[in-house]
Amino acid sequence: MNASPELATAEGKLATALKSFNTAHRALDTTLSRLGAREGATDRLIHHADEYGVDHTLIVLGKTPQVFEFKDGVSDKEMPALRLQLEAAYEAMHAVDLATAKVENLTSASNPSHKKAILIAGKAYTFDAKKDELSDRDSGATIKADAHRVHTEEDSGPARKREQDRDR
Repeated sequence: MNASPELATAEGKLATALKSFNTAHRALDTTLSRLGAREGATDRLIHHADEYGVDHTLIVLGKTPQVFEFKDGVSDKEMPALRLQLEAAYEAMHAVDLATAKVENLTSASNPSHKKAILIAGKAYTFDAKKDELSDRDSGATIKADAHRVHTEEDSGPARKREQDRDR
């Protein structure tokens, strides 16, 4: 089956976003290596920034560099350049997420049996909630997901509130 022009465009945008992310990731990784960070610090910083924001991540890095496995702290002189690189990687990661969602939505619309994927560290994975597993779309390898259910508004409605009150 040939891809629609809209899907082809979305796939092109995803490829461009991935290229930008990989470039930003390599630049940040090079800088962090020069600053004495241990292997994996780049991903830890990016994921921390994704969860808590770039500003908070850099505050934590400045106060407690060991959280990100730095041998030494990062000097005030190095922080502006590090901020620019972390922001670039953070923004590129979000562009990849949006482009991936667009491709997955278009693919699912034309093929309802298509399992949507998420990107983790640049690899596409599908999630099986019943098995609590992630499957690498390319290799088929599976890993335990250890997913936890997020409570929704339904979970905190009046019936749930009564249950919580009884538990007190």
